[in-house]
Amino acid sequence: MRFQSPFFIIIIFKKRLSVAIRQLQQLFSTNLCPKTINSWYFSIKTCRKTQKPLVVSSFLFIFATKNNLEKSFSQELSEKKEKRFSRLQKKKKVQDMKQSRFIVAALSMSCITTLSSCFKEEPLNAECDIEQAYIHADNKNLLNLLFTNPSDTLVNVQSDQTNIEFTMRPFAALTKQAPIFRLTPGATISPESGSLQDFSKGPVTYTVTSEDKQWSRTYQVRIKKGQTTMPNEIEFEFENAYLSKGYYNWQENWNGNKLDIWATGNSGFKMSNSSSKPEEYPTVMIENGHRGKGVQLTTRRTSKIADMVHKPIAAGNLFIGQFDATDALRDAMKATKFGHPFSFDAKPAKLEGWYKYQAGEKFTDKNMKPLDRHDYGTIYAVLYENIDEKGNAVLLYGDNVQTNKQIVALALVGETNDDNGKIAIGNTPEWHHFSVGFEYKKAIDPIKLKNGGYSLTIVSSSSSDGANFLGAVGSTLWIDSFKLICK
Repeated sequence: MRFQSPFFIIIIFKKRLSVAIRQLQQLFSTNLCPKTINSWYFSIKTCRKTQKPLVVSSFLFIFATKNNLEKSFSQELSEKKEKRFSRLQKKKKVQDMKQSRFIVAALSMSCITTLSSCFKEEPLNAECDIEQAYIHADNKNLLNLLFTNPSDTLVNVQSDQTNIEFTMRPFAALTKQAPIFRLTPGATISPESGSLQDFSKGPVTYTVTSEDKQWSRTYQVRIKKGQTTMPNEIEFEFENAYLSKGYYNWQENWNGNKLDIWATGNSGFKMSNSSSKPEEYPTVMIENGHRGKGVQLTTRRTSKIADMVHKPIAAGNLFIGQFDATDALRDAMKATKFGHPFSFDAKPAKLEGWYKYQAGEKFTDKNMKPLDRHDYGTIYAVLYENIDEKGNAVLLYGDNVQTNKQIVALALVGETNDDNGKIAIGNTPEWHHFSVGFEYKKAIDPIKLKNGGYSLTIVSSSSSDGANFLGAVGSTLWIDSFKLICK
């Protein structure tokens, strides 16, 4: 907010109101009404917070002050007249009165100028993001010809994501595809959303420009053919860790390509602990795993800011799926999106791997109050149908990852039960090998199995109830060398 009058500058930048009042008194050569001064001073403080109420209150002050001045001067002149003051004295008082009226007028003009700064229009949006990308199909038959799953037509773009990828069936034509984009309000995109583009020669570059035209962002949109086929045996060694945005991430080598199927809650932790070093995050890479590199999952204290929304801890986690830090602010359970669609030649039968675990000393609730409970680690795998009976795409979240009706099979790792009665991992000081079978709740559809109709997630967490922000700070789960066996 700008103040165009020296009078405003004098008043605002003085540390004490009493000093400002004395300056007002000297400036106007009169006693101001304390109520008027207090009202005006309060309006300044309010305007500095809200940018709005100053003008009205200031005008009230101006007119009140003007009346005080005129009344004061008229009384003085009358008294001096009766006492027969000289013409020179009268002339001096008249000049003072004119000077004061000039000051009032100047102050009024300042308030009028202030009106333009306190009530200015909303600035144009500076955001330039793609929020969603979509490929349209006119009918269900065409949809089935182009895509393995209806869910493959839509990509929810994360805030830090600039590479967008669609997967279409091997015989789909890539020369004429027209992605549709939902942008941040007011933003524009080039090439135009819904325009036909040739994706057969590689990714197409799209540029999004903000509403205020000051910012732009470039996206690479790719359409690939084929499916992510799960071999009958696959090992996850967790050797491909890399640093991005200050924390660790993991990829898998998949038929010569690096596949980003693993996710963590590290990006959510960064929102309240931005100055943390990579090794201070909940999920980190370690050099001394069971064989080569491994993963360390630790329940961390967040921050005082997170305490205000009852999220005092962050459990270390690693899972197949996606984590959206933006959703974590609105609904923590919806931030974790479990599962990735795979094509299987045989159904998942067994999950194997290595772990060790040490629980933290003090189990606490959402207000960091101690509870008479113990912490446990957790490892499990879930196979579920990714399309429901109505043809809608299905994802599992933190509140239904083991209970959703679309779940086909579960593999639960552990030799004990947590305080909620779920299978879990207790203190295990040395590396321990596990091998658990999938328990099937439904029969497998072989056609859907081959065509990507099922999604798989493997989940590890340092606190079994960490999704509800319950656990013990310091609880640590170490994992390495997972193997999925299909038969």
